[in-house]
Amino acid sequence: MFKQILVPVDGSDFATNAARKALVIAQKHDSKITLLHVVNHSQLFSMGSPQSLPVITDLMIEGVIKGAEKILEDTRQALGPSKVEIETKIEWGTPAQVIINLARNQACDLIVMGSRGLSKMSGLFLGSVSDRVTKIAPCPVMLIKE
Repeated sequence: MFKQILVPVDGSDFATNAARKALVIAQKHDSKITLLHVVNHSQLFSMGSPQSLPVITDLMIEGVIKGAEKILEDTRQALGPSKVEIETKIEWGTPAQVIINLARNQACDLIVMGSRGLSKMSGLFLGSVSDRVTKIAPCPVMLIKE
């Protein structure tokens, strides 16, 4: 039923728990999992003026990529050994749009994601990324609330 499962991760406990749930589903359905970390480009733009952006970007790119790789590796380690095929991807852009586009382009059957991420406002309402993804995604979305 679910052959391709997309799991966006951001280093939050919600995302790690979502990845664990996706692994259980993948084991039952002989599915493939794609762990996706989206680097939100607006975070880079908020770090300085447009004139300083090339310098900031050059200095930050390596650190941002290493941070994203660490999030993906930590998530894989949290899942433990498994026979499920797990692919990792790092993409740049607006998180909700990147998730939706990747789900569409890879013909994903399911998106499993945390209901909230690392946002400071996470206790107030459903995360804005998960809210947008549930409204626009081309496939079912399972939100993990714990």
